[in-house]
Amino acid sequence: MSPQNITDTLHEDFITIIAPSMAEVMASFAEQKLAEKDYAIVHRGGRHSFTMAGGQQLFDGAQMVAATFARRG
Repeated sequence: MSPQNITDTLHEDFITIIAPSMAEVMASFAEQKLAEKDYAIVHRGGRHSFTMAGGQQLFDGAQMVAATFARRG
């Protein structure tokens, strides 16, 4: 990573919304008024399995849809 990229990431704020469907992710995005707070989606949302660093599965191992949004300042 170049010094410029490191500096840029220090000024970013990320929120990841996890839900059973993309419709629910986007409904939460709207309810939280994240667009009005200058958040934008980082990458397309998609199905994920979630595991803690120690190996513990989250959501009982069920796949959920996750989308990450960033505010760059």
